[in-house]
Amino acid sequence: MQKQTMLRGAALGALLTLTIAGVPAATHAAHSQATVTLNMWAWADRNLCAQDFQKSHPNVKVAYTTQNNPITKLNVLKRAGGSFPDVVFDNVEYAANYYQLGFTTDLSSDVPKAVRAKYAPGTLAPLTLGGKLIGVPHDMAAWGIWSNVKTLKAAGLKVPTSYAQVFADAATLAKTKKYAISWFGTDSWAIVGLAWANHAKWFTLNSDGSWTVNIDSPLTEKLATQYVNAVRSGGILPDDPTQPVSGKAFAQGKVPYAVGPNWLGAYVIKPGNPKQTGQWTFTASLPSVGWWGGGAYYVPPQGKNIALAKQLAVYCSTSPTFQSQVNTVPSFTGVYNVAGAFKPDSYFFNAKEVTNQLKLSAQRTATGWIYSPNQAYVDTQVTAATGKMVNGANIHSTLQQLQSQVVSNLRLGGVKVK
Repeated sequence: MQKQTMLRGAALGALLTLTIAGVPAATHAAHSQATVTLNMWAWADRNLCAQDFQKSHPNVKVAYTTQNNPITKLNVLKRAGGSFPDVVFDNVEYAANYYQLGFTTDLSSDVPKAVRAKYAPGTLAPLTLGGKLIGVPHDMAAWGIWSNVKTLKAAGLKVPTSYAQVFADAATLAKTKKYAISWFGTDSWAIVGLAWANHAKWFTLNSDGSWTVNIDSPLTEKLATQYVNAVRSGGILPDDPTQPVSGKAFAQGKVPYAVGPNWLGAYVIKPGNPKQTGQWTFTASLPSVGWWGGGAYYVPPQGKNIALAKQLAVYCSTSPTFQSQVNTVPSFTGVYNVAGAFKPDSYFFNAKEVTNQLKLSAQRTATGWIYSPNQAYVDTQVTAATGKMVNGANIHSTLQQLQSQVVSNLRLGGVKVK
């Protein structure tokens, strides 16, 4: 994270007042109360939120513990007993798992309608299960096109506005063998992202608490076929920008554009290709996905300070003080005018327009996607299945096998599947 000037003043106070409307304010009564310690588990770079919360709540101390895989530790505590944290930060992808295991508190009454309206479309949906808001999001990863204006022109392409055009471009490039498209998350999330953006629902939580799994649908098979054939042909690179093949292609100027999340430029392209200053730009021209890199704040009901824990979770999700220090795209659009992610960066071609397109990408998030209670298992199996299909396995039968594996694993974990 780039540390930037902390934003203070009346505007911040006004927004925070709106954000935690309906929640008992700890600030006014703090001076007459003993210090309360909140235990927070999160990834290494979320400690700034804990520090900011303490500054605005003088009689609250946040004991911050770095936990990169907190749900595993919570399961140990559940079986063996022990003190639970008050707030946990983890992937949005594990929302249904947290819910299924009983590690979530309903935050519906803590996030008023006026505040919910300021979240990017679709970012609250994966965190809404059984009619409850089980967590609040921090950032998101809406997809778009990171293009190199120089290479794009040399390849004779234009920025695509649909996935169909991406696959058509891949077919064109496969014939020349000179350029290739990069796709972030090619090992698994490319197919998941395509399924989400094209509304191929894989998981549904039914009203009776059971789940329906629909991975091997005709729509998913169509999307997987298009993607797998493009990778087999060479039109789409076999790995993503963080891996050797794509990394080399980026450095050699052989990538006209990359299909990827809105933070790809700041975290991968810029540090990896410093000599390409002024060449890369972002366009929000594709149906977006609000999950990649997305994190959320959960409040386990086993914690000791539920009321204050809810305040901390909502603060971290909506605070412009905290959000102004990050390079990802915040889910809460109420901070877009102050968030560090939207300050023009001179590395990019037409930096001001890149900023505008990043904001736009968040408004084009695909909706209606729900994660599985065994999402970590799903991720592993989709990765394996994608590799098999790219290497020649039958797409139809591989998706059927994937469906069967996921359903069996859910039932093994005690989840009812229809």
